[in-house]
Amino acid sequence: MFTCRPGRACHGCCHAVSRREFLGATAAVAATALLPRDASAAARNQPKTRVAAVFLANINVHEIWPYPGFDTQGRQAEVLAVLNQGCPDVEFVPVTLTQPADVPKAVAMKDEVDGYLIHAMTLDWAQTQWLIQIASLGKPTLVADEYLGGSGVFLVGVASLMSRGVPVAVVSSTRLEDLALVARQFADVRQPGATPAAFVRKCEEAYRGTFPASHAAACSDDAITLTDIGECVRRFRESRFLIVGAGQPGQEHDFLGAKGRFLGFDELQAFYAEADREEAREWAGRWLKEAEELKPGEYVEPSRPIAEAVENAGAVYLATLKLLAKHGTDTVTMNCLGGFAAGKLAAYPCLGFMQLMNDGGQGVCEAMPDDTLSMLMARILTGRPGFVSDPAIDTSKNQIVYAHCVGATRVFGPRGAVNGYRIRTLHNRDPRGACAESFMPGGFMTTTFRTNVQRKELLVHQAKAVGPLDSERGCRTKLLAEVRGDIGKMFDQWDQFSWHRVTVYGDVKEPLAEFGKALGLKVIEEA
Repeated sequence: MFTCRPGRACHGCCHAVSRREFLGATAAVAATALLPRDASAAARNQPKTRVAAVFLANINVHEIWPYPGFDTQGRQAEVLAVLNQGCPDVEFVPVTLTQPADVPKAVAMKDEVDGYLIHAMTLDWAQTQWLIQIASLGKPTLVADEYLGGSGVFLVGVASLMSRGVPVAVVSSTRLEDLALVARQFADVRQPGATPAAFVRKCEEAYRGTFPASHAAACSDDAITLTDIGECVRRFRESRFLIVGAGQPGQEHDFLGAKGRFLGFDELQAFYAEADREEAREWAGRWLKEAEELKPGEYVEPSRPIAEAVENAGAVYLATLKLLAKHGTDTVTMNCLGGFAAGKLAAYPCLGFMQLMNDGGQGVCEAMPDDTLSMLMARILTGRPGFVSDPAIDTSKNQIVYAHCVGATRVFGPRGAVNGYRIRTLHNRDPRGACAESFMPGGFMTTTFRTNVQRKELLVHQAKAVGPLDSERGCRTKLLAEVRGDIGKMFDQWDQFSWHRVTVYGDVKEPLAEFGKALGLKVIEEA
């Protein structure tokens, strides 16, 4: 499922889930976990607790995680097998939701079951509302994430429930035994005085017993020159950036002093039509030459020659440079997925955005002003590019993975060291697309944050980079990192700050917080 790249350090990702040991369990939790099946004699005199095991499993969407064709049925069987083995006093009644018409099946079980276990397996944003609807039925509820599968639905849905005051227990671990251990708490929900809130407290106590002991591992030296905060504020408020494919074309908006201008795709399309194809081929050749080769048959890649997709990306890059020059900026955020799907982009801009960031500019996915502002803050403060990502959490190793299909290969700035990369299709495996899978380095402290301009807040956490995760799941560039702080706190802000986060290399939490406060933002520590 998860493998390590040859020649790179193993992160413990390639072992079968069922072989991983519990780490850091408390004595009480460990003793409970090791009880033999015949030790529950008292429970055998009562009917088993019935729990609806709801699997959110729609793979019929284009921008799919874990990946197109993921075997949801096989994974569901694997999860149920571990649950049934690990929870002898609980009867799990499976129900699979693949479309909106399936949701009433799960809701109708309310009077037949004692609780719900919701497993977010795939990335279909409609499933977020399904999750919220079922978890709001007033039953003891446990929500689990399929790592680099349903992570966005899981994180945003759970945070939304917490914001509404709905008690919900969570598990986000690559170790299925952790899920079984927590799910075992369903056995007591029929006891006198049991409530959904009490169930959540018991689940959290059991879950935290699976977390590994925290340790402050030393990081590699990383000399960094920071810009004075007063100068940071001045440069930020003088910044201009483009938002292509969103909003009302021609309008300009003030974002904490920085100016964002909304554009349609027509200007970019015109520059693309005029692009020098020979120069585009030169850029394509350069990117292909610098990239590491894929081994034949090792990865699922398009049958169509990748060179064609990369050449088109080169032409989009040249068009983007002209668009930026026309509007007097080096920063753009673009509705890349929507624009390509609508035929308004001839190629994904991912490789061009990589080049922009390597050269000191900024290309940002998905027409996201808050991502763009966060990356501006990182670049102005440190001189380094940020990495916008869709994160997933693995509490079994105290790790977070930052995943996206656009990543720089000069994470220490335009004059810094270069890391390797491969050219891949995007996560949707569209044969017409190409992006860089950047092998970002491990051993260094990173700072991850995001602004919410509307709420005037800045969220921040830190983690020590472990290195790249080589997995077919999720987006192409995946940076693993060990969370500094309490990973158990990282489940309640994803509805307010979106799924995205921005990561910059460097131990810069304090100066970044000072920068944010100087812009009028309230700083919130995420872990």
